Amino acid sequence: MGGYREDFNLMFIGRIVFGIGCEVMYVAQSSIVSVWFINYELPFGMSMITCIPLVGSFIGGAVVPHIYTNTGFGDAFFAGFEVCAGCMVLVICVCILDYKAEKHDRDLLERYKKEKL
Repeated sequence: MGGYREDFNLMFIGRIVFGIGCEVMYVAQSSIVSVWFINYELPFGMSMITCIPLVGSFIGGAVVPHIYTNTGFGDAFFAGFEVCAGCMVLVICVCILDYKAEKHDRDLLERYKKEKL
């Protein structure tokens, strides 16, 4: 909205919200990766959650100026919003997969405990 209205204060508030969300997302990703990867695989998983957003920033920095020169200021911001919305859908999918995996692991543990007794 701040990009379409060319309102610096609204863009600033959006950037603050985006920055807070990024830090929270990094903590959540770290906790999920620490459960999914074990032993020597964990550094690989942690490096991937650090590297992939940086690659995305690089691509965004290369693509957004072209969108700006061809369409305008607001459309350049909207392209970034579309990418963020798509990533949010992927995050929801990962959360669903993580929930199902944890439920499956709990069921296996309960079955194992029953067999042990």
